[in-house]
Amino acid sequence: METDNSHNNFFYFPLALVFLLLFSAVADSFPSKESHRALQGVILFTEIVAYLSLNLSRRWRVFITFMVVLILIVNGIHELTHWTVAPVISLTTALIFYCGMAYAAAKQVLFSGKREIEANTIVGAVAVYLLLGIIWSTLYLITLEFWHGAFNGLEYKNWNDNFAITTYFSYVTMTTLGYGDISPAVPVSRVLVYLQAIFGTFYMAVVVASLIGARTSKHTH
Repeated sequence: METDNSHNNFFYFPLALVFLLLFSAVADSFPSKESHRALQGVILFTEIVAYLSLNLSRRWRVFITFMVVLILIVNGIHELTHWTVAPVISLTTALIFYCGMAYAAAKQVLFSGKREIEANTIVGAVAVYLLLGIIWSTLYLITLEFWHGAFNGLEYKNWNDNFAITTYFSYVTMTTLGYGDISPAVPVSRVLVYLQAIFGTFYMAVVVASLIGARTSKHTH
């Protein structure tokens, strides 16, 4: 993977994210312990792809390396000792990573000041959108760790087992489909849900405005 080509650096990361989403959907067919390890392995794979493919500064690369090492340590401790706070630490670490990647990607594709609309820009915007869904999915998983009955229609389990369903609920909420099979049941989860709906709508408005602005700027210069 090329790390210095800003014209195609976003193409790999969205593919890795889509692979993560697809894999999480079929991981339930594996035995529980194997599915947990496989899912964590795929999440690690997406982090490595982010490190290799995104046009990141040295500071961001150090950040990713630190996050990966921390997640591996926490997951290892959890597997060996069944440390009760390990899921919260692991999810919080993943949340920080996804937020950092969303910020870094948005800065490149939406606020770079480029006047030309490239395919890489569109793919980067898609990557940010996918990241937003995973960010809120992680927030829902963290909420479930503190409030086991935070959602109607969603049973509290190990977060690895609930990743696919919370991710489904996250994108359904962000796209305002609202199927109704899962709904927030406590004030914290309700706030997170309506914030995601607002943020998702706002993001789409920003993307459209940014692309139109870039195209208008191109024709006026």
